[in-house]
Amino acid sequence: MKNLYKSLIICAIIALVSASTSMVFAGNRDRSGQAGASHLLIDPWARTSGMAGAGVAEVRGLESVFSNVAGLTGVRKTELAFNRTQYLVGSNCGIAINSMAIAQKLGKQRDFGVISVSFFSQSFGDIPITTTEQPEGGLGTFSPTLTYIGLHYAKSFNNFIKGGISIKVINERISDSKATGFAIDAGVQYVTGKYENFKIGVTLKNIGLPMHYTGDGLSVRARIPSQDFEQTLEMRSAEFEMPSLLSIGVSYDLLFFGKEYAEFTKEELREEGLTRDNAEHRLTFAGTFTANSYTRDVFAIGLEYGFRNIFMIRAGYGLENIGRGAKSNENETAAILLNSDSFFTGPAVGASVCIPFTKERQKHAVGPRLYIDYGYRFTNRWRGNHYMGIKVAL
Repeated sequence: MKNLYKSLIICAIIALVSASTSMVFAGNRDRSGQAGASHLLIDPWARTSGMAGAGVAEVRGLESVFSNVAGLTGVRKTELAFNRTQYLVGSNCGIAINSMAIAQKLGKQRDFGVISVSFFSQSFGDIPITTTEQPEGGLGTFSPTLTYIGLHYAKSFNNFIKGGISIKVINERISDSKATGFAIDAGVQYVTGKYENFKIGVTLKNIGLPMHYTGDGLSVRARIPSQDFEQTLEMRSAEFEMPSLLSIGVSYDLLFFGKEYAEFTKEELREEGLTRDNAEHRLTFAGTFTANSYTRDVFAIGLEYGFRNIFMIRAGYGLENIGRGAKSNENETAAILLNSDSFFTGPAVGASVCIPFTKERQKHAVGPRLYIDYGYRFTNRWRGNHYMGIKVAL
């Protein structure tokens, strides 16, 4: 009965993703710019950005709150992280992104899943206030902020299937106007292979009701005809949709075990229950297809090398799909390869260094540790994006 119950939950999650596929695939380039809350599409984490977002299937740990919430099941006890992104360096806009999250595994004797809370904030520096009467400014400055708070939960249904869900509260604000909304993410990961080294991931993100702006910025003092006094009149702003998307990814770990396992046969290695955490050297190959409702679809591939969970280096490439409606010309192939319709040129690189808190290495996992992460994404304007992060895992 327990297995039947879990299977029904898994089928329900897969059905939810499948039922929404037609809606997500309905997008095309003609709808670009029609959605709001575009900061929901920005990956603020250094580790996943270093693979250009290709790790939907292989991501695990706290960074999963963005890429695929099902990966939160990789949290063993407690994780706490902070990342800062210098966005479009050289644009002289002072765009910065701060993100932080904490994740906690529930239950000691039994696995009750993992719960996490995350926070995202994007700022744009001080922008001069201008009006039609004073287009040159001189009226002071204002500072737009884009934020969201997420509550995430993930659970392993069995040794192969993991699922998760996120609820996000979104806020966009300037000094006299704001918009608030809600969005939901859902994701699943399927893990198999002799060493749990083959994974498939599916995630559906940013499903929510339309948002609209309110506030004094949409109000004006005016005199209604036939009235002798002024009143405050508020204009209604147009609604905008959430930037929903569907991502499907696969990954494979090529594992090389150390000297302590040199005399083991393949059958004995399998019986030991070894995973990527026990490998001396690891190569992870990952690929993801993302179907966006309001922007172009993206193909991403990534590669990561890891040495004993102490040092990791990664690279990725994201390629936009020109798709239907693109103007056909002799440079179309070059435009696809150069990703010319986006400020991202495609390549991304990153690295992580792990500082263990204990000397002894556990058999099936590493102990408490500190991670220092860095990522960089190339752009065809300005000088790219720098991602820097620190994470404590207990």
